[in-house]
Amino acid sequence: MNKLAQMALVASALTFAACNNEMDGHDAHDHDGHDHTVGEQVDAALDSLEQAGDSIGAIGAEIKDGVKAGIERAKEEVTEASKAAAQDVKDAAKKVSREVSEAAEDVKNDLKK
Repeated sequence: MNKLAQMALVASALTFAACNNEMDGHDAHDHDGHDHTVGEQVDAALDSLEQAGDSIGAIGAEIKDGVKAGIERAKEEVTEASKAAAQDVKDAAKKVSREVSEAAEDVKNDLKK
């Protein structure tokens, strides 16, 4: 996840740098009659990177919450399935026990004859 966030951050920086050459159809160095300094451009780039980082952090938190919710649902489903399987085993054991008891009773009755 960390590598994905870093790649998105780099992609955002590259996109900003590519788009920074033209701003609203005007030359970046002569915008409305004044020049943009390198410092202003760097500040704008840093602000953009910070916003991208915040967005990536929010997306990461959403993904983390979604994964946690999925795990909880899976745990509940496994718990329910385990309980059902345990009940099936108990029922089968009772049935086998009854059948063994009936067979033993039949053998006992046959021996008495």
